[in-house]
Amino acid sequence: MATFTLSEDIGALAPEVPVDLKSRLMAYERELITAALAESRGNQRRAAHSLGILPTTLHEKMKRLGLRADVFQPGGPPAGAALAATPRAPDPTPAGEASA
Repeated sequence: MATFTLSEDIGALAPEVPVDLKSRLMAYERELITAALAESRGNQRRAAHSLGILPTTLHEKMKRLGLRADVFQPGGPPAGAALAATPRAPDPTPAGEASA
């Protein structure tokens, strides 16, 4: 079985880096999904439509990649919040009541 390598700059005399297709594909997929979520301001349905996939497929990919849509929404988590998928705590305020 052959081992493939790829230079960072084609034609350059840079040291060769092993090709890890799975990690490169995941990074590219994360980049595309992040861009679509940023463009749609966290609207997963619009982001999925712009990517040409179903919203359920986008949700599965986001879960696998540890992405959260609320990071891209106006008034979302504070700057510097991790993009990791963390469960949200339920709202302690009963529906219809305003918090003081």
